[in-house]
Amino acid sequence: MTTAMTVWEDFDVPAHARGGQVTLNLYDHLAAYAPKRPGAYLRISSDRFGLEAGVDRQLEDAEDSRSRLRWGPFAKIYRENDTSAFKKRKVVKPDGAIDWMVLRPEFRQLLADLAHGVIDGVIFYDLDRLVRQPRDLEDLIDIVEYVKRPVTGATGGRMNLINDSDRHMARMMCVMALKSSEDTARRVARQHLSAAQNGIAQGRIAYGWVRKGEHKGQLVPDETDVVVRIFQDFMSGESAYSIAKAFNTEGIKPPAARTWSSTMVAKMLRNPRYAGMVSYSGKHRVQAATAGDGWSLKQVEEVLRRLLDTQGSTVTQPDR
Repeated sequence: MTTAMTVWEDFDVPAHARGGQVTLNLYDHLAAYAPKRPGAYLRISSDRFGLEAGVDRQLEDAEDSRSRLRWGPFAKIYRENDTSAFKKRKVVKPDGAIDWMVLRPEFRQLLADLAHGVIDGVIFYDLDRLVRQPRDLEDLIDIVEYVKRPVTGATGGRMNLINDSDRHMARMMCVMALKSSEDTARRVARQHLSAAQNGIAQGRIAYGWVRKGEHKGQLVPDETDVVVRIFQDFMSGESAYSIAKAFNTEGIKPPAARTWSSTMVAKMLRNPRYAGMVSYSGKHRVQAATAGDGWSLKQVEEVLRRLLDTQGSTVTQPDR
């Protein structure tokens, strides 16, 4: 592991300040330091199809900034694709204590690497890509103040957290970004509640339908066959694990991963969409979904029709 350099190793303190109580503005000198092994932090909140086009564009801008600043090549690139910097999760610590925090493994690794000298500077795309929670910003600022190494943005005026004025500006901007995220979350939650109350499915279109383009919402025959088979096999006594294993053996392509997993199959079996219902905050609407969105009933009608044809069971179709 590389040992982090102290701030005093690469420049001399002016003679009149040595041993005195003089307060220095060290920004100009510290900001001039050109890291030899910087890191790049890239993040985008939503990437439904895992294309990583957004973070790739961020990397291009980070490379431009690195070249302009004459920093060394990136030693590490921290990618957090399809990752929120706003949503907190409940975390139970080993000692039993409970905390609510944003789970961003790559961001936490960046903090550790910067503190231990694995990297000696950071370029982030923009402050709202770097942090949305003041706690995360303060964790980073603590380390910057300790190691005295530049952490600068590729856009937005090229903010550099090694400068105390930029740190204070970052704090204000982070609070405003947090307010924006909270406002958006409240509006979206209210919209989803209203839609659920009216029986209209919201959110991402599930496996079995065309998910984008001009044919969005139409059935995908091959995927429909897979959905029907999942329910048929489960009703015949197969487990989610055995279903996933069979699909992988047969080379059936999963919704959004390399291979099928039991978790993926179990989620599909529990998805209220396939029962013609909508849900909100973990609670299912008892009545069937309406056809107001044009696709919410299509898959379930097809699934139930085939199950009735093949099983001869007493499965009842949802009321409209």
